[in-house]
Amino acid sequence: MKRILALTVLMAMVFTSLISCGETEQFDDHANWQDRNSDFISGIASQCGDLTPETAVEGQIFRLLSYKLDNSKQWGNGSYVYCKVLNKGTGSALPHFTDSIRINYRVRLMPTDNYKEGQVIDRSFMTSSLDPKANIPSSFKVSSLIEGAATAIMNMHCGDFWIVYIPYGLGYGTSSKNNIPGYSTLIYEINLTEIAVPGQNLSKR
Repeated sequence: MKRILALTVLMAMVFTSLISCGETEQFDDHANWQDRNSDFISGIASQCGDLTPETAVEGQIFRLLSYKLDNSKQWGNGSYVYCKVLNKGTGSALPHFTDSIRINYRVRLMPTDNYKEGQVIDRSFMTSSLDPKANIPSSFKVSSLIEGAATAIMNMHCGDFWIVYIPYGLGYGTSSKNNIPGYSTLIYEINLTEIAVPGQNLSKR
């Protein structure tokens, strides 16, 4: 009887241990983070055709060289942002570096085992997808944005809605910043809603 009881207790302990391991199993999302992010951007870059913001249609990806770099020279994948068109707006003007803007946005890291769509690190809209009627856009000066985001936005018209893939060199670089690890690709969803030139105020909300 004692042997049966001891065996029963042992089996219960093993079962409990297995359940506990299953419940607490975690993946190291940031293992080999630099290499994985470089590979991720290379994969996005390979999808680009010979397109521009004007010629790309919904679902297509094009690239934009950082506004700080000379377009007449050759640059690697990390010098471009990669933009996927979700919706084309009807606005005619493009923002300049000195302008103020309003955007709906959400920012993620690259997809990982624990975050299949990428961990959300910042956002202006809390709905699962953009709802222009329900979401309140945030205001910024273009000059205050990271290099990659400013590069994309200065090529957008009001109403445009893009996914923008930003290599770490055009984002926050090699150092960690708050909840963003160094070498992080940033994935922005950006919907430009308003532009105001210097001396002009954005509309009241």
